[in-house]
Amino acid sequence: MKVLVVGHAYIASINREKWRVFAKKFSDIKLKILIPKKWSATLFNINAGDLSEYNSDNCEFISINTFKSGNEVLYGYNFFALIKLLKKFKPDLIHVEQGDNAFSYFQLIFLSKIFCRKAKFIFFTWVNWKNKWSLKYKLFWKFIEKFNLKNSSGAIVGNIDAAKILREKKFTKPLETLLQLGVNEKYFIPARKINNNKFKIGFIGRLIKEKGILDLVRAFNYLKKFHFNWELMFVGDGKNKMDLINYINKLNLSSNVKILDPVDHTQVGSLLSSFDIFVLPSYDTEFWREQFGHVLIEAMACKVPVIGSTGGEIPKVIGDSGLIFEQKNINDLVEKLKNLMDNKILREKLSLKGYDRFKNNFSYEIIAKKTYAFWKSIF
Repeated sequence: MKVLVVGHAYIASINREKWRVFAKKFSDIKLKILIPKKWSATLFNINAGDLSEYNSDNCEFISINTFKSGNEVLYGYNFFALIKLLKKFKPDLIHVEQGDNAFSYFQLIFLSKIFCRKAKFIFFTWVNWKNKWSLKYKLFWKFIEKFNLKNSSGAIVGNIDAAKILREKKFTKPLETLLQLGVNEKYFIPARKINNNKFKIGFIGRLIKEKGILDLVRAFNYLKKFHFNWELMFVGDGKNKMDLINYINKLNLSSNVKILDPVDHTQVGSLLSSFDIFVLPSYDTEFWREQFGHVLIEAMACKVPVIGSTGGEIPKVIGDSGLIFEQKNINDLVEKLKNLMDNKILREKLSLKGYDRFKNNFSYEIIAKKTYAFWKSIF
């Protein structure tokens, strides 16, 4: 079976391991992975570069110029290059990881109906909240969405709420709940902690209020007077970075709380491994919910115990392998932090449980098996 996978996520070299693992495991599938030549991300501008080193006998990464790069919904591929690819490869299945209303998905379906009519289509979506659409959306994008859904043979959803939303849109085709990306274990490796009587609580991600960053500082402020050998570290950037800095200064915490600039994804693992506790304190808003909390499984892969809120998909990701507090409840967060800060044995227990949970549920081996089974079920 020939499968064309399309998604901007694989412009980041660290994510290409997903399809390399898949290709080694299932030699009966011939893969082509299509990505944009460049992508304007929130924190980085990324170029695809030379893809040849990632190719194998049954897996080839290719890049094509795009328009509206950086916008997951609006972006599309150069029409002529896309037509050439479809005519030459003639995929049996086109798997697009951009959501049900993405223009790139519409583009691929429309052109395939002309140049490779036998192809079937599936898509991936994380979206677990209901948007309030503008008149522009209702007049144009609603047509795109309906066209895409009508012509899809199935979908992979990143969380249960995304599945519910698709069913509410009257999408009756097969669904598989499965995360988009696992963890590249070449870069996310458990590291032995250096016992220097200094301990670290960490957060890595976008510095926006709905990620609960101010709540985490407030909770740490309650605890610091009794835990003087602990520090808090934020790694990232975002629109509320200055609000975070001002709040830290207001509480006179500048010597206990550090903020590092974003690092390349290949360096995130070494940072995570230096943490004694990782916290993801996100909370739901009217327009956003945590779709998965991928950094949680990266922390688990590094054997770092995790604390997460009840926001979005976080509790389902953590399960019983970490501690969960009620979102926006500072007292509850303080209690959960104190439990881990005071109890080394509990930290070690949860680090092992988290690692086992990662291996059994979120590794690329697991993702490959489930993806393969779902593809086969479509035919």
